[in-house]
Amino acid sequence: MSKKIQISPESLPSGGIELKIEVTDPALFGKDSTLTIGKEVFVKDSRPVHQNKKFKTIDFQISRSQKIKISKETLQSTDGSFPYSGSKIKIQTFAEVKVKNGIIFNLTKRVSLSDHLSSSLPKRAKVKNNAKELIDPKDTFNIFKNLSAIPSENQLLTFFITCFGTASFLFNLYVGYHDQMVPEHETWFYSHYDSDGDGSSPLVKALGICSSIALFTWLGIKKQLKKYMAFHFKSKIRKVSRKSTVNVSKLITGQSRIDLIDSVLRVVACNMEKGQYVRGHGSSRRTISFSHPNRAVLLYSKKIPIIPAGTPIHQYFDEEISFKPMFECLYPRQMAKDTHGLDLVWEVQFLVDDLIDQELIGNNDAFINKDFYYA
Repeated sequence: MSKKIQISPESLPSGGIELKIEVTDPALFGKDSTLTIGKEVFVKDSRPVHQNKKFKTIDFQISRSQKIKISKETLQSTDGSFPYSGSKIKIQTFAEVKVKNGIIFNLTKRVSLSDHLSSSLPKRAKVKNNAKELIDPKDTFNIFKNLSAIPSENQLLTFFITCFGTASFLFNLYVGYHDQMVPEHETWFYSHYDSDGDGSSPLVKALGICSSIALFTWLGIKKQLKKYMAFHFKSKIRKVSRKSTVNVSKLITGQSRIDLIDSVLRVVACNMEKGQYVRGHGSSRRTISFSHPNRAVLLYSKKIPIIPAGTPIHQYFDEEISFKPMFECLYPRQMAKDTHGLDLVWEVQFLVDDLIDQELIGNNDAFINKDFYYA
C-alpha cells in the first residue's frame, strides 16, 4: 500500500459514494491510473488465500486532489450492499487506486467502503447454533447390514474398491518408507528435498498421499452403499420467492429394496462460508478449499415408523413447506468465485438408522435475490 495516496470515502444522500483522492508526491501527477470498485473475500486464517471480484473500473489521470463519484447503481451491482463477517471469512466492498508508473502498476491504495454503504438488508432473524448438525448430521450405520441391503453387483464393486484402495494405500506407504531409508540417488518416487532444495521427509509426503487415497476410497465405497434405495428429485425448482411453497410429495421420489425403519425426511438450508488456505511447505505445499456452515434453518422434518420395501416414499410426505424462513434467517449469496464467498445451500436429507444416509442438493441459483431485502 502506498502512503503517497489517500482515499477518503463520503456517503452521498443519493445512496452513492464520493471518493476524494489526494496525492502527496508531485512525481505522480499526470500518471495514468485506474480506480476499481469490487468485493473481496478475506479468509480468517494464518495462511489465507483471499479472492476479489471487480465490478467497475474507471481510468483517470492523477492530480493533487480530485473527487470521483460512484453511483448507487454501481454499488448495488456488487451483489448487495451489506458487509459480512463470519467464523471463517469476511466480505467487504472496496475501492482501489492503481497508479501506472512505467510498464506495470506499482503503486496501489485500497480502502473499505462497507462502513459508508447504506445497507438495505433487514436484520436477520435469530437461528440456533446448530448449522453443522443440520447440514451434516452424524451418519451412524451398520456396514454389514448395509452391504446385505445393496444389489450383488454393488457388493462386488464395494469389495473391489476396498481391495484396490487398501493395496494402493499400503504400496504408497511402503514406497515412502523405502525412500525415507535410502540415499537420495536410490529413491523410487519421493525425494529427500522439496522444490526449494530444502530437506523434506519422503515418509511425510507419502502419508499425505495416503490420506487422499483413503478419502477417495471411502467416497467410492459410500456411493455403492447408498444403492439400497433410489432417491431423487421428482421435479426441479427453478424460481423460489419469499412466498413460495412446495408439496414434499411432488418434490422427491424413490423406493427402497428393503423395509425402512424409523426413517426421517428433512429439508434444511444454510449459509456456507467458502474459502481457501495454504498448508505445507516446498513440494508439500498445497491449497486447501473449505466449506463451513454458519447459519442454518430446518424447513421440514417428518419421521415414518416403517416404509415397506418397494413402496414409493413420496406418498408418506404429503405436506406443504414454505421457503420463507430462508429469506428471514439466511443471507443472500455473495460469491467472488466458486471457491470464495458466502453461498446459500439447501438440501433434502433422508436419514435411516443402520444405513448410509441419502441427500439431494437443491439448486442454489433458484432464490430471488431481491426477496431477501424486505421484511
